Amino acid sequence: MVRRAALPHHTWYAVAASEDVGRTPLARRLLGIPVVLYRTTEGRTVALEDRCAHRPVRLSDGRVEGDLVRSTYTGFAYDATGRCVDVPSQSQVPYGAAVRAFPVRDDGSLVWVWIGEPGLAGLRTLPDTAVLRDPAWSTFGGTLETEAGLGLLLDNFCDITHVAHLDQEIAPPVLSAGPTPPMEVEVAETSVRFVRHFPAAALAPYHAQVLQLPGEATYTQVESGEFVSPGWWVDRWVVSLGGAPSADPTFVFSHALAPVSATRTRHLWRVSRNFAPSAAAEGVLRPLFEAYYERVGVVLGQMQQILDEEGNRPEVSVAADAAVSHVRRILQRMISDEVGHA
Repeated sequence: MVRRAALPHHTWYAVAASEDVGRTPLARRLLGIPVVLYRTTEGRTVALEDRCAHRPVRLSDGRVEGDLVRSTYTGFAYDATGRCVDVPSQSQVPYGAAVRAFPVRDDGSLVWVWIGEPGLAGLRTLPDTAVLRDPAWSTFGGTLETEAGLGLLLDNFCDITHVAHLDQEIAPPVLSAGPTPPMEVEVAETSVRFVRHFPAAALAPYHAQVLQLPGEATYTQVESGEFVSPGWWVDRWVVSLGGAPSADPTFVFSHALAPVSATRTRHLWRVSRNFAPSAAAEGVLRPLFEAYYERVGVVLGQMQQILDEEGNRPEVSVAADAAVSHVRRILQRMISDEVGHA
């Protein structure tokens, strides 16, 4: 029987921050599959299916012993390949006693798991998350469990014009200063990138404050967004100060998305900046963005509830949806390719 993939499986998804995975088993769920994560004595990350082969208990409720994870109910111990290597009640391990092991990568910021066919994992490179570790950038962030499907989160990132209506405190004033400039969209086989160039306008008060710029001054600003993969989205907001472009104050908003199920998504968000590295600046910025992303999560959860209760309906499209349509087509093509190879 062919499995109808509701979401892409043949892609890397970040299920945890690197610092969250250690010598204590960590439970996660990805595309409906329970996963347990831990580190070996050498620091290597392991990702196994979170269910003992002997009884339906979670390995994440167990303990790590050396390089093994042991169920505290059955006593079965598994190595990093998922093979059971010890059964306390007998000397021989039953034939076929094993759990599924998943390809896993730790890039120093995020832990990525491949839930699809293991042999295909090496054909897809991890997204570039170097900005999260670059000492020239200051980064903070958080994690949300959003009661909405992956597609709704990606739709949200494709267009920020709603920010002016959802959160006026955080929205750049240029978003409500007049007609939104058109998107310049670039589409590749598996990615979408867009750019908007805004005319000179004032900055949001918090933005001017941390940049120590006069609140009444105006600056040209550039927004760009990139759908890198189903599990990684990056936005940038640049303020032009008239000098070298490389010195322009820039926000980078990174979003790691891991579908827990078809209607629930783990969202690891990060805000990076190449200006105002002080703790005082973060004290201004962090509460604003924490509140904003929580508010977005609530609205997306409401959207999911409406879809669950009332189903899909034809949508009215506007010019700002230019990137949305391309991202949706890529996702559908990825799903279709997986079904064709099942």
